[in-house]
Amino acid sequence: MATPVGWSQGGSGSVCLAFDQLRDVIEAQEELIHQLRNVMVLQDENFVSKEEFQAVEKKLVEEKAAHAKTKVLLATEEEKLQFALGEVEVLSKQLEKEKLAFEKAVKSRALQESSKKDQLITKCNGRREAHAPSHAYIRGLFPHSPVPVFRAGFHPNFCPWLRIKASPGGPHLRKGLQGPGRPRK
Repeated sequence: MATPVGWSQGGSGSVCLAFDQLRDVIEAQEELIHQLRNVMVLQDENFVSKEEFQAVEKKLVEEKAAHAKTKVLLATEEEKLQFALGEVEVLSKQLEKEKLAFEKAVKSRALQESSKKDQLITKCNGRREAHAPSHAYIRGLFPHSPVPVFRAGFHPNFCPWLRIKASPGGPHLRKGLQGPGRPRK
């Protein structure tokens, strides 16, 4: 640095000392100005204008209000859901009870019908036996059923006349026969 006008070189030491100190202060101030400029550059990069900040702040307030509304709506819908789930559970239990009652009624009805059917079959068979003609016993009630063969080779109900005549000791015994189909001794 050049010596200012009016100062002498090699003069008193106090002038040089003051000059050195002044030079140090100026260098420190220049360094501080340089640092402040760097800070300002960083602030400009990270700077948001007041209008942008207010717009973002307004949007945040709107989002908070919408969030609060959604939260209330969610609570309402959750309450409805819980109520509906409770109804589904009650209806499921009721349906299960009705299903069991229906199955019980069907089984009871089936038992009644089966019992009634058995009674009708028994009654019908009794009437058939009572009203069946005697010749029906040749082949039995059913034509394809096997007929038992007896000692004389005839079914006992084959002919009531033969049965009466063939009875031992009966008034209408045939000559030479004792019992059904056997000669007398």
